[in-house]
Amino acid sequence: MTFVNFDENSYLDDYAYLSAIPTAVFYDREKDRLFSHPLLFYQDPYPVKNDKERTLDARKGIDYFMEDWMSYCNGRLDQMVLINVDESKVKQWPAREIVKINGSDPYTLAAKLALNDWSYSDGAVVAVVDDKMIDDTLEHYSNEIKGDLEPKKTIRKHFEVEKTNDIYQQSFEFYVPEGYKIMKVRSWYPCFYLSFGIPGIFENVINMSIPSGDRDLQIYYRGDEGWIEAGVTEAWNAKEGMDTEKTTVFIYKSGKWMAALTDAPTKPIIPMANDKEPQKHRSIFGFVKFGRYGRLIDVIKNIRKTVYQTEIEIYPGVELVIPDSPPYGCKNVVFRLEWNNPSYDLGIAIIGPGGEVVARTDGKKSYDEDSKDTVFEERGDNYKVLYMEKLGECEESEHYKVAVFALTDIHTPVNFTITYSWDKKASEKERDALTSATEGAVLASVLNAPLIYTRPDRVPWVTENVLYKLGVKRIYLVDIGGRAKEDVIGKLKGICKMERFTDCFSIYDKIRELTDQNDIIFSTLDPWTYWYVGELEPAGEWKGALAIGPAAYLAAHHGSPVIIIENHPEISGATSWHINFWRRYPDGFSNEPTVAEMYITGRRVYNFLKEHGFDKEGEENLITVAGQFDLGFTWDRAFVGKARSGRFLGQPVDLSTWICRNIFYPALIFENPALNGEVTLVNGSKSARRFPWYGRLGLRILKESKYESFRYPVLDTLICYDYRFNTRASKYWGFKYKCADGTIPGESKTGERIDEGVMERINGKKGDIFPDLSAPDVQPFYLKRAGYEPVYSTNFSANMKNLNNGVILWLINTHGGSTNGGLLMFWDVKRENPIGYPAIPLAGYKKEPNPWRAYEWFLGSTEEPDTLTAEIHGILAALLGNPNMHGVITTAFDWAPAKLPIRDAVGTLLSKIPIIKHIVPNWLKNTQDYYDGVVITVFLGRFGTSWYNGTQIDDALGNIHSTGISATSCLIAGSYLQVALVRHGSVFQIMDPWATSWYSDIWQGMVPRGIALGKTIGEIYSEGLKKVGILYITEPPQWWWDLMENVCLFGDPKLRVWTPSTEYSDANHWKREDVQPLKWDGKEELYVDGHMLFGASAYPHARSELNVQLIVAVIAVILIVVLVSIGVSLLKKKESKNKESGKRKTATREKRKR
Repeated sequence: MTFVNFDENSYLDDYAYLSAIPTAVFYDREKDRLFSHPLLFYQDPYPVKNDKERTLDARKGIDYFMEDWMSYCNGRLDQMVLINVDESKVKQWPAREIVKINGSDPYTLAAKLALNDWSYSDGAVVAVVDDKMIDDTLEHYSNEIKGDLEPKKTIRKHFEVEKTNDIYQQSFEFYVPEGYKIMKVRSWYPCFYLSFGIPGIFENVINMSIPSGDRDLQIYYRGDEGWIEAGVTEAWNAKEGMDTEKTTVFIYKSGKWMAALTDAPTKPIIPMANDKEPQKHRSIFGFVKFGRYGRLIDVIKNIRKTVYQTEIEIYPGVELVIPDSPPYGCKNVVFRLEWNNPSYDLGIAIIGPGGEVVARTDGKKSYDEDSKDTVFEERGDNYKVLYMEKLGECEESEHYKVAVFALTDIHTPVNFTITYSWDKKASEKERDALTSATEGAVLASVLNAPLIYTRPDRVPWVTENVLYKLGVKRIYLVDIGGRAKEDVIGKLKGICKMERFTDCFSIYDKIRELTDQNDIIFSTLDPWTYWYVGELEPAGEWKGALAIGPAAYLAAHHGSPVIIIENHPEISGATSWHINFWRRYPDGFSNEPTVAEMYITGRRVYNFLKEHGFDKEGEENLITVAGQFDLGFTWDRAFVGKARSGRFLGQPVDLSTWICRNIFYPALIFENPALNGEVTLVNGSKSARRFPWYGRLGLRILKESKYESFRYPVLDTLICYDYRFNTRASKYWGFKYKCADGTIPGESKTGERIDEGVMERINGKKGDIFPDLSAPDVQPFYLKRAGYEPVYSTNFSANMKNLNNGVILWLINTHGGSTNGGLLMFWDVKRENPIGYPAIPLAGYKKEPNPWRAYEWFLGSTEEPDTLTAEIHGILAALLGNPNMHGVITTAFDWAPAKLPIRDAVGTLLSKIPIIKHIVPNWLKNTQDYYDGVVITVFLGRFGTSWYNGTQIDDALGNIHSTGISATSCLIAGSYLQVALVRHGSVFQIMDPWATSWYSDIWQGMVPRGIALGKTIGEIYSEGLKKVGILYITEPPQWWWDLMENVCLFGDPKLRVWTPSTEYSDANHWKREDVQPLKWDGKEELYVDGHMLFGASAYPHARSELNVQLIVAVIAVILIVVLVSIGVSLLKKKESKNKESGKRKTATREKRKR
């Protein structure tokens, strides 16, 4: 175990951590094995004065990791290495031997580490780093551009399609000529509307459209690779109102465009709207709003047959090249547009080097933006200002551009001026030094060689001493940017042979050549941007808190280099949108990722990877190690389908503990009580409705919630979930869900043995069928196939107790939120938590405080949970239970009774009477056709539930011992809730930073299925999203109507989740004895090629500089003597030859005389 003292204001800890990497993880080439132990940043408990500061206190993560690691090591470590850490601070973790390494500069620390770990080494990695820890130099730059916007006619397009209730697109193509830059698109239809809500309490409870409809809009342009999806809307019109399907789309390319509509029920959080024709209301006391869209005659026509209208307005604009390229470290970016005619409304967009819109004015505001400290946009009558955190670099042949566009009709030329400025807040020297140390750490780990440092202008004595003392024969000089002076090069060459790396690609190739691995590890030199619980915005920057150390430690285990984003303009430029987008919309619900930007930037990054040999056959494992405000989550999601993308986020201390938990999961999972015999957990109750059906008397408790014993338990929390959607609810909605790859859940064959019987419980079908959307049927089925025992609980306290007592996985199926530190909804009929929806008085469910699965209060039970339907067919249709009736008044409110015992009994009876059964309508005979297939959705079904926030969960949890978490909840990724789960010991999370649609049940069911099949968590995650979401950069891309499936994987995609069963695969099963720690008696010297596992005590290959100089001098003397001897010999031969030649000439002359 090695601890490095964390210092958020210095790079010393980063250089120390990096130099410790080859001591903590290294490769034994001869025996093909990897040695590794945890390498953590140490942090004292942060003095939290307010709950919001909990984000800054990572100490809890250290304590819980160490609890598991100490247990794995039988309560005592063989050795603990402390780098600038006081021994008194770690006494709670006993060790046989403690090694203290202290120093105030990176050269000394690295040298001490090298001499502590190596007795001798044939090779050493020397990285060129600078003494100056942080360069605070700030350079400001500004310039301006002038231009004109010529008047052009606004282009207007219109098309109509009939309502279909089908998932397939109906489309309309149109042409956009040159000189146009923005379009407004609105899908609507003539209707009446009526909304009701209580301001500040239950706003927008009812929002009826008469007639009803629920279409979604997609916009495409024709690119070089076919149709490219540029924009999507996905409002739930039945709940949010008719006039919410509208958006503003930037025109990325002139030429062919297409608008398309799909017609399927969806679940967003808020309407996605532009500023085109917002709803106008008449109002009664502010509670009831009503009105009409379109002409009365058209509304009447639509009641008979709904026809959707799509209107497109295309406005002129001009693009100008920005003559200055953003420098490295470009921050605090400001663009100001001013124009000469205030009667016109103009906008501005900053276009990145790949053609993506990095930011633009007149977009959506984020949640509570006006009250935040960060300003993103300003506007006046004739000016607009854009503020951005950062711009990445671009290649020499590229430029950023600025687009100026009209937002209203313009009839005369408009003159404008764009003033722009930015600050340069980082130095290239600093970048090169940190990069050299980072790549050097990975290379040293692969070579099983020490990493030491040199200054660029001279070799420190401590560094030179290491090279001589270890008898180094070959130096690998990592000198990114070629910063080392000639004196340094000469000095090192004078010691031994040297191989020098002056650019990133040469060392990337060297590492991959040695390991034959191709995983992709991204990180950044941007210091960690800290934030506070519940505030949903950046709060500041810890200038010395870098992610590169943990990233390099992870990369060393993967045998891959760290690709530092700032070193490559192709990647750096592509990050600009991702950074600025998440900084503006961190709440997750104000805006969804823009499809075109995901495509353009993702493709740009992968073109870079392909050019440099990283894009191999199949999907790469791709991991990003960076804070969320330093690189937004859109980055991770963009690569899915092309790569198995994972993310580690948090401050450096969190990163070090979380990455170690992933790396050592095969060992640490055995410290989870769930793998150590039977575990006592709270299991939920079972209930059913019986005569008289209603109220407390009608609900029968068949089995009480109680403590039960489980082996290999998995916690399955079922509160909001799909239930027999295609099998039963499709009769209500009028359509069946089809996956993006064409699979029909509940019908399509898979050819996989593991799927045999999954549908029997749902509809009696046998065979290998891809399962329906039905969480309580599907998830337990596959959990059991993996050898787990599911345990169910729905209230907060039972869930927290079960997590603390020990479970291997937690499958979360409930509503979520991003505010107040992250929110999860739990069953709460006893009103234990005031934040939520009170239980219905006298309702039967109040006597069931912890059902095994949640249900809807009106006639619901665990036997039949889906009893309240979101009514879309009309009030009369709801009362009759007739989904074929098209009523005039529809509410989309979840009040409609899916189950009415008397009505259902009458229908069942009539369906069995001869003759009568032939004349009774099918809707009356079919008692299963008015279920909406989603449990606890809109409003009424939520009564009896409460919201619990991240700090409450933090307070309730202890060590959860490497539990993996997969959640269908909206909006919880990136919240303090997630950070708390990581610190309490969660090893991975599948979570959504944005809203999640109903269809997430597809990939959630694939999690236990994939584990049973022996797949990595990255494979499982990727395969799940291929079923339900957009794949932005596959070849070709997979465009899809559902933008609400942008869930992300947090953790290492190569992680294998332990499973007790080997029936379907043994890839995810191993035994405790397979992962036992290396044993040391405290005396024996264990080593690998001179690397002493528990400290060096002698240096048998040591040589001194004097000896080397003497040897060089002797060799030089010998060479001189040899050369002199050869010269003398040649001279004598020449003289002899000349004498002989003279004799022959004399003899010849004498003959001639004769």
